[in-house]
Amino acid sequence: MKKNKIYVYTGLVCLTILLVISAIKGIFPFGDNSFIWGDMHDQITAFYYDFYDAVYGKESLFINFSTSAGINFFGILAYYILSPLSFLVLLVPRNMIYLVVSIIVDLKVVACSITCLYFLRKTFKNIPALLSSLLAIIYAFSGYSLVMYQITPWIDAMYMLPLIAIGLKKVLDLEKPTYYIVTLTLSLIFSFYVSIMVAIFIFLASFIYVLVYLEDKETRKKAILSLGISTILAILMSLFVVVPAGLEIKESSRLGFSLKALLNSKTGPLSDKLSLISFGGILYVAILSLFFKFKEHKKFLLFYVPTLLILLIPLIIEPINKVWHFGNYASFPYRVGFVMVFLLILGAGYYFDNFKAKETEIIRINKMASVFTVIAAVVLIVKNTLKYYDRFQAAIYRLSISFDSKLIMILLLTTLIASVASFIILLLNKNLSNFTVLALFVVALGHISINSYVYLGNDLHQEELTGEYKLLNDISKDYDKNDYYRVKNEMSSLITNSGMVMKYHNIDHFTSLTNKNSLQSFKKFGYGSEWVKIFSRGGNLFTDAILGNKYLLTDTPTNNSHYQLIKNYRGAKFYKLKEEIPYGVIISKNDTVLDKNNSFEVANSLYKNITGSEEDLFIIDNMVSLDNVSANSLENGLIEYSIIDPDYYAYIEKDVIVTGRKNIYLDVIHSDDNRQNFRINEAFNLYVNDKLVKEDAFTEPSNGTLDLGVFENERVNIKLELKKSTILKEVTAGIMDLAKYEQFLQNNNINTNIKFNRSKITAKVEGTKDKILFLPISYDKGYKATVNGHSTEVIKLYDNFIGIKLEDGVNDITIKYVPNGFIPTLIISAVTLVLTIVLLKVKLYDKLIDVKVLQNIAYYFYLFIYLAIILIVYICLTLCFMASYFIHFNV
Repeated sequence: MKKNKIYVYTGLVCLTILLVISAIKGIFPFGDNSFIWGDMHDQITAFYYDFYDAVYGKESLFINFSTSAGINFFGILAYYILSPLSFLVLLVPRNMIYLVVSIIVDLKVVACSITCLYFLRKTFKNIPALLSSLLAIIYAFSGYSLVMYQITPWIDAMYMLPLIAIGLKKVLDLEKPTYYIVTLTLSLIFSFYVSIMVAIFIFLASFIYVLVYLEDKETRKKAILSLGISTILAILMSLFVVVPAGLEIKESSRLGFSLKALLNSKTGPLSDKLSLISFGGILYVAILSLFFKFKEHKKFLLFYVPTLLILLIPLIIEPINKVWHFGNYASFPYRVGFVMVFLLILGAGYYFDNFKAKETEIIRINKMASVFTVIAAVVLIVKNTLKYYDRFQAAIYRLSISFDSKLIMILLLTTLIASVASFIILLLNKNLSNFTVLALFVVALGHISINSYVYLGNDLHQEELTGEYKLLNDISKDYDKNDYYRVKNEMSSLITNSGMVMKYHNIDHFTSLTNKNSLQSFKKFGYGSEWVKIFSRGGNLFTDAILGNKYLLTDTPTNNSHYQLIKNYRGAKFYKLKEEIPYGVIISKNDTVLDKNNSFEVANSLYKNITGSEEDLFIIDNMVSLDNVSANSLENGLIEYSIIDPDYYAYIEKDVIVTGRKNIYLDVIHSDDNRQNFRINEAFNLYVNDKLVKEDAFTEPSNGTLDLGVFENERVNIKLELKKSTILKEVTAGIMDLAKYEQFLQNNNINTNIKFNRSKITAKVEGTKDKILFLPISYDKGYKATVNGHSTEVIKLYDNFIGIKLEDGVNDITIKYVPNGFIPTLIISAVTLVLTIVLLKVKLYDKLIDVKVLQNIAYYFYLFIYLAIILIVYICLTLCFMASYFIHFNV
């Protein structure tokens, strides 16, 4: 018990820091505020809600129908939720999930300190327990954890890393591989994305270790074979998570590799990268001290320096950093930063393990000077940090401190102060007595605590961040579990994955795994999108009816006469369409949308294939006139519109003649690639009949089709006032005949008897053999279907939606979903688990790594891949990095 007390004390210190900050900021359990911000706010907390509903309700761990018209949820589960601490959300009422995620963060940070302390105590026997505790706490509260806690699964990999390191050393020292296999497997299951980066680091660092510490070539070969076999076993046992999630990522809109962008990256957002490793001054003092005693620690430094460079070089050379992130990234530029922090802890741990204390008695004045140094350092650190508190909060909210160059200087300055203070304390005392370590402890805790106060919980935006979850929780109370119609969200500020929280389905969606095909299709239907986000804003009444968008959520009253107000929620207004709309329609033939020019062509195609009519629903008008604007044709059908005289208003103008009663919509398209559409954000003011109807069009959530209103027997003038020169692909008005739309609803409002139950969809509909049932559910390869008990193909309709060929008469349809790749990889993982147990139990593993042929194959294959990586990634990209300051690569 005495030995283990240090773990309890370390955990309690971490928890105390977190709880004190929570109490000051009114964060749960001390109030209704929460740690949620960034991706934790807009993505991950919503996923916890869906996880909760999958356990307690009718939702599924495989598929989610409440967002993006249906998504593979298992990939999201693997990417974000598969942590043992995620199960804590199941212990509280559903409406408290957005609060209890703060406790999950607390416990993950504490776990980082405990596992790091365990590594230090196992690896370095001569470090005082209190000093080991200090290093572990620094690891737990590193810049990485304080920034990345908002992507909670990455912290799972962080607390697993010290355990993996213990097992890795056992493998390389030719001890039993069990510990390494178990910890690497669990890490890949808990957080496969960054754990893959850990595996890459293991591959690169292990070779340096065996070269330095294993002097016999045959022993090296055996160690490398053992490493290879144990790593492969761990990967195979986690395959049931890695492969289905990997297949989903492969289809995502986030992927996109540009060699040109990579080669011209220079240093990238250096301030953000440095901020992740800038805390913990004592670490830098210890490591620098090692270098001044190179001869004494030559062997360790021959291992440590090259290993440190593996991650230090990408910190500076952005092309190599991007390769570590598989070619590109968004927002967070050093996701492997926790490994770098761990290496700093490793270096400091080694230094203090070999620290040679002076036997001279410490005089009183030195102790007094140490106390003064501690007080001065803490005061300077706290004062300098708090002075810029609001600026830190604003920058953190924007996910980057690069917007304010002063902030990185403050972080580096406070780290320098902590480093100098630590150096002075060690210089004055020349030992690791309780007094010395306590002085170091206070300096580090002061530094840690104030930075944690700045980073944890964005109180400047707390009302907005938590208010959205309170609103959605209120709406969820009125949800009817058999209502599968969707909510069209036009709130000025609301989390994108709102459907998971409010239970009502919608097409809004945001994850790193957003399906590219789905996103492009919704864009073609006229809905907004940006990067990996899909928005339900946009479209038109007809596409809303086809996609089941029955409800409207807005924070301003709507002028659309087709909606009636149902209820007010915390200032938000919840509307419902007055007309009944179908959930699924019967069509005569399939079509594609990705080759259509605009949403009106898509709507006309659907209208004809449903009704059998030869007439269009929309009149498409793409003629424009220019006032003080010049138009120059570019490649790929793009047109550059430039303001001629900046002293006068500049317009792209269009007149529409309305006969009868029509609804007019406007499509303004910059590119089919939604990643490019931010270029026209806030580029226009929109006027209809000289009345300003949209200022600063367009925005991230509102860059789809714009509803200009209903007009009857009149000329309608549409003006896009250019606020800046811009490039567009198309400016198109779509004039929808409301009489045809209303007739369509009367004639095609079929009852599909649709029902959702976990991973299963059932429907019953009358049909004929030459027709197809169109369901407004996004297509995925994991769907299998039967009609009247017979297997049938699930067709991809209109490039994104589910289609089922019908038979004559009544069609009983069952559609089941299992993620693509899950069953075969689950079998492989189960077989590997059994095989691993057998190998280790009957000692076949030891015999296997003694096979000379296998040793040679593993060694030379490893050497070939290793040298290829060093040459191509580290040497060639370093040369390109240096050249990029003199030439611009065009490849």
